Amino acid sequence: MKKIFGTVTSMLLAGALLSGCAAEESDGSVLKIGTDDTYPPFEFRDEANKLVGFEVDLAREIGEELGMEVEFISTSWAGIFNGLNSKSYDVIMSATSITPSRLESYIFTDPHMTNGQVIVTRAGETPITSPEELEGLQVGVQLETTADIAATNNNETTDFEILRFDEVIQTFSAMKAGHVDVIVADYAVAIDYVNKDPESYQLTEVMLTNEPIAITIRKDDTALRDKLNGALDSLREDGTLSDLSVKWLGDDYTTDIDTELNVAE
Repeated sequence: MKKIFGTVTSMLLAGALLSGCAAEESDGSVLKIGTDDTYPPFEFRDEANKLVGFEVDLAREIGEELGMEVEFISTSWAGIFNGLNSKSYDVIMSATSITPSRLESYIFTDPHMTNGQVIVTRAGETPITSPEELEGLQVGVQLETTADIAATNNNETTDFEILRFDEVIQTFSAMKAGHVDVIVADYAVAIDYVNKDPESYQLTEVMLTNEPIAITIRKDDTALRDKLNGALDSLREDGTLSDLSVKWLGDDYTTDIDTELNVAE
């Protein structure tokens, strides 16, 4: 139902993931999770500074399924993969998209949510129907995300200015203040902002990429991946995964996931 522009296509083949020995886990009873806690509705701090969100609830449900305690380690998005590499935590759960380049360095669970990059404009403005219509505009993105990559890719053929921000919330604040004209962001994040503030934001019908969300794991930790997939299967079957999506995103984005990657890299 949405158009896909400026993409590189790659098939996500679960069987192609490399096998190996399990990497060190915290101690077998604790699952340490790296997350960027500035990314609503997936993981963020509420008014009481409590960590909440879709991925947070999902992680806790997974912990219950596996009989493991869950420990969240907050980190900036820019350093989140380095933290996994250095074994500061066991996995990343931070609305992380599967991309071909990430598959070269990491393995992923089966995807648990559909996702792609979309364009958000101010409410009431003429909707953008193609990336070419970004010509001459100021485009806000979160730094070093797939939104940044998608915007940069389209910037090669269309002349617009990219303004990069450390946190996704800053992109929406910047547009409301008139500092950027449009935003490129994850669909699930964009729809959350639009639903909460329809007088300020509107979603276009342009889908720049298809990049489902999954849990990121070190490449040699196949045993942990298999355990996590088992827990996710149980949560799909009993409806918990769907319920969490409806709770945090207003709809179920956990079924009929298109696993063919269309990602600008």
